[in-house]
Amino acid sequence: MHDIIKSAVNDLDACLELRGLITNKLTNNKLTEGDIISVVDAVGELPIEDIQKIGSNLRKFPLGCDLVEIGIGPCSSSLTMPQLVENSMLSDYMGFPIHICAYALGDIAERESITPLEVFKTISESVEVPIDLDHFGKYGAMRFPKEITHCGGDCYRMGAPSEGCPRGRIHKRLIDKEKEYSYEFNDWIKLSSTVCINVVEEQGGEEHGAPLEEMKIVANEAHKHGKGLEGIFHIGDGYDDLITGLKSCVDLGVDAFVVEGAPFNRAKNRLKAFAKAIAVSRILVKGGVVATNGAYEDECRIGLRSGLNMILSGFSGNHHGYMCGYSPNTAKRGNFGAPRVLRIIKEEIEYNKLDTCLLTRPVLRALTKSAKFLNYGGNSLIYPNKIGDFFTGDAHWVAVNNSNLADNLHTKTIDDIEKVDTMGALGGRYVAWGLIDALKPEEVYISDANKWVEYATIKILNDAGINAYGTDGNDKKVIEQADKSFITSFIPEINLKIKNRYNKDVESLI
Repeated sequence: MHDIIKSAVNDLDACLELRGLITNKLTNNKLTEGDIISVVDAVGELPIEDIQKIGSNLRKFPLGCDLVEIGIGPCSSSLTMPQLVENSMLSDYMGFPIHICAYALGDIAERESITPLEVFKTISESVEVPIDLDHFGKYGAMRFPKEITHCGGDCYRMGAPSEGCPRGRIHKRLIDKEKEYSYEFNDWIKLSSTVCINVVEEQGGEEHGAPLEEMKIVANEAHKHGKGLEGIFHIGDGYDDLITGLKSCVDLGVDAFVVEGAPFNRAKNRLKAFAKAIAVSRILVKGGVVATNGAYEDECRIGLRSGLNMILSGFSGNHHGYMCGYSPNTAKRGNFGAPRVLRIIKEEIEYNKLDTCLLTRPVLRALTKSAKFLNYGGNSLIYPNKIGDFFTGDAHWVAVNNSNLADNLHTKTIDDIEKVDTMGALGGRYVAWGLIDALKPEEVYISDANKWVEYATIKILNDAGINAYGTDGNDKKVIEQADKSFITSFIPEINLKIKNRYNKDVESLI
């Protein structure tokens, strides 16, 4: 493992080999604690510059998710029902997925004399973007006393490494209130796109998370309903705690990793520890998405350079409003964090020329249409389905498929496409993969403006027994060789540009 990780710093072929190796171990339940330790040790031995390189490499298609997004928490216990709905609608308009803190919905419901699920349904009916469910336990929406729901975020504001709450608070639960609405448990998960579980209790953070056995119940139910599963863990000491968090998430079949640093990063070299945690997560994560729900500004920046995909933020009053993007002394409950996080992401992409882009509403629509297209014979071909050693899509594709946007958008599916002996694909990403794998032409020719995307696609298809040939980005050559050629991009301006250039010689899937 050490040798291949060392090679993967500067060699994308080694990255493909590494990703294929880990994917096979994950899908066959053979990734061991020894494997995790080996990865943590190997990455930890690298200088911080190389950690950033390998993390960025493994964010590239198809090694991981090559989008960066902001997830927004619109809710807090102090909000009125109209404020909650308005925050959710604004997040939806921006195209940012929504992160629901279930306990806050329970508090709002209590004031409105309705059930917590009724509040959740109101939000669900108001938005199209994917909805991520957090603070959810075996009885449904967790409920906490006021000293927790209205916490000012002292640990983040003080900035010192923390092993617990500086005011001695613990993860107190109002279990009787939770049990009162336990009959709503399944309906919450059905309305969600993804569900979060928290494994910090296993890392020794009993004061910050529910018991792991309870999280197993939630994880099993999320899997039962085909929802994406996210696992939250602390960086802690940057070694033993990190290994424990990663193993707990792997054991529970988590799709996306959510790494919490800031006061819960107690490593001596906290920036290298944060970069390492992100890069290691990028190697080990099943569904290709690595997020943070708690990171100071310098951690956000080093994380983005090391393969981070998502930064969780929030409106004023929501605890995620201050947990990411702010520094000690400025991190406090009243912050609306999304503008700060957006600035950090845009600056890092521009200044450091990161090979990624921000997930905006137009990109979200294209991604959702792509996921809907990859349906054949009534079955979805997206993650966790694979072609050879690689997943078709990532955890994002599961989330968008479980959204109102997916229900509201209409598009073709692979069932609508006529089979041909020789196929051409203008664009070499997941849509091309699924189309080719489902229709199984005798030969396929592929072009992509990104040389790496074309190369990786050809290699993966060939390794899976499909006769695929690259054209060095030459669309015209694809059209000349194929019986029929398809534009596989669902981004309208790209699709239209190619369609206008080749007119009747290509078929659009949009």
